[in-house]
Amino acid sequence: MAQTRLPRPARLAVLACALLAPVAANAAELKLRALLSGSNVVSATESPAVGEARVMLADDNGVRVDLVYSELEEKAIGAELRIGKANENGSVIEKLDLDVDESDGRVVGALFDTSPEEAARIRAGEAYLVITTIEHPNGVIRGQLVPQPVRLPEPPPELPLADD
Repeated sequence: MAQTRLPRPARLAVLACALLAPVAANAAELKLRALLSGSNVVSATESPAVGEARVMLADDNGVRVDLVYSELEEKAIGAELRIGKANENGSVIEKLDLDVDESDGRVVGALFDTSPEEAARIRAGEAYLVITTIEHPNGVIRGQLVPQPVRLPEPPPELPLADD
């Protein structure tokens, strides 16, 4: 039986569909990451504390937050997700339950919903996480949420290679 090869434009269209189909299904789900430090706070602090957060923004505007920090010299009184660009203090979207152990703390699996406007600002990189203390109510450490790159899947091996 003779094999028929698709014309090059058709092969490229098939390849594009194969690559983009899985991404399109999850296009609105977004992973974000933040590295928290005193130097990120507007009116920077000299805190030696550091932290890391991973956030998932679902297509229905639901949010999941996982955050850890260590080496805090002051007692933490809260963790908050706020709307704001990197150079501004913003308003609180959600206060997070903080599990504190002396100088270390964490937020594990915090789930909440945001409005469409808040979700759009989060997707645009205009949101941050902050750990607050009595001495630093606007934050002793802070991290701007940065959308993470989407990784495309490898093309299926059964697709024919383009010939020039």
